[in-house]
Amino acid sequence: MKLNLDKNILALNGMPLNEKLSDILANALALATIGPPAKMMAWAVNLTNNGEFGIESNELKLIQAVVESSPYIVNLAKAQILEEIEKIKAQG
Repeated sequence: MKLNLDKNILALNGMPLNEKLSDILANALALATIGPPAKMMAWAVNLTNNGEFGIESNELKLIQAVVESSPYIVNLAKAQILEEIEKIKAQG
């Protein structure tokens, strides 16, 4: 499955901001201290270059943990990234 985050973060009023969710997560993955480093960096590069990356369903918990624990992501972006992860989970 693919986690596509090639979309702008939305402000509280629903208007798009300049930063993309893919770039926000890519930076958090690159700065994370958990998970397999090579895989985390590959995901970060794919997010930066393509706005998405391939992921197995059992790896979604790792991404959720990175997002939830990252001091580099504001709650506005965390909520939107986690929402996209939940959509992927629902697809099975």
